[in-house]
Amino acid sequence: MTTTGVSVARAEPDPVLGMSGCAWGAGLDAPAGRKQAAEGTRFQFHLATAADGPELRAFGCGLDAPGLIRFAFDRGPDYFAALRVEGRQSEVLVCRDGRSGRVVATGHRSVKPMFINGEATQGSYLGGLHVAGTVRGGPVLARGYAVLRELHARQPAPFYLTTIMEDNQQAKRVLTSGRCGLPRYHDLGRYCCMAFGLRSGRNDGRSGRVCVRQATAADAPVIVAFLQREGRLRQFFPAYQTADFGSGGGLLSHLEWEDLLLAWCGNELIGAVAAWDQRAFRQWRVTGYAPWLRLLRRPFNLLARLKHLPDLPKPGAALNCFVLSLICIRNSERAVFAALLEEIIRKNWNRYGFFLAGLHERDPLLPELAARPHFPLPSRLYAVAWEDGAESVRRLDLGLVPYLELGSL
Repeated sequence: MTTTGVSVARAEPDPVLGMSGCAWGAGLDAPAGRKQAAEGTRFQFHLATAADGPELRAFGCGLDAPGLIRFAFDRGPDYFAALRVEGRQSEVLVCRDGRSGRVVATGHRSVKPMFINGEATQGSYLGGLHVAGTVRGGPVLARGYAVLRELHARQPAPFYLTTIMEDNQQAKRVLTSGRCGLPRYHDLGRYCCMAFGLRSGRNDGRSGRVCVRQATAADAPVIVAFLQREGRLRQFFPAYQTADFGSGGGLLSHLEWEDLLLAWCGNELIGAVAAWDQRAFRQWRVTGYAPWLRLLRRPFNLLARLKHLPDLPKPGAALNCFVLSLICIRNSERAVFAALLEEIIRKNWNRYGFFLAGLHERDPLLPELAARPHFPLPSRLYAVAWEDGAESVRRLDLGLVPYLELGSL
């Protein structure tokens, strides 16, 4: 999972806006002048190759998101293998400081099949975009977007999806300003990401007509057909194929058929969810807490267990969690979703510390999630477009509820 937030280089005192799954954010407010012009020749951009992988991973691990709880995102052990869940094709843009040779900014755009206005087509994402604190106030942001626009001109996309954390006011102000050649950010509403404990605290939500069972490989054709049929009723739902499942490096890498739970009404499949454990190829790590929260972490954890909330892990620990994925329910029936949630919690309560889930604010299934004890981590969803994409954004059917696969952000 890539939740969005403010990123800073831990070794440097200056914060910089940068969002995983969002967009670069620093430098627009810097004064123009000779210093900027000189720095413009200092920073060099190029498309990453496999040789850049270890350094890209180290750069990402050296960034965290300040706040009550600080996180760092580790695309390891193989940076490029971790990108496979974000798109069938990804271009990673790297900026190096010509003086030191060190990476000071990164970002990528990814292309994956999805349903837009009910039709399967190629959609694009902006993600993994960070600028180090050492270059804050320089021209890196504006130049980065200029290079991104050149890549866009070579291989155009109608628009790009991206998210920005709601409380990241500075990032929203800068990135939605339209200044310095930045594309326009069209707000598509709130994306409600939440962290849940695995102590349910709820009654079994199953109705008598629903049978919930674990999927098997034999169910593959029925599952893929169901996801494609129901997914086209959501805006941006990924158009998955059978080859995307399993350890073969597809869009659902390391998600096995047995990780899915299916809801049946007689012989008809009416719902699916999955527990996607991504620790084999990317991890979130807690890097620290606000001082007062660090002191209260242990007593908070005692209270959290009573309130069915997730524990606060030790600093430095990788998060022991799964991502609730492939949320697909016929007619958005809450009772079916509740039955699947209860079963996935029952199956995994002793394997993980918590799970993450996300739905758009207009999703009819959201109340079933939001009614459970959770930590809210809300973001804003944007369609990002230059002038040539304005008409494609205008044509988006806003009556269709957006769906983002949280484990692919």
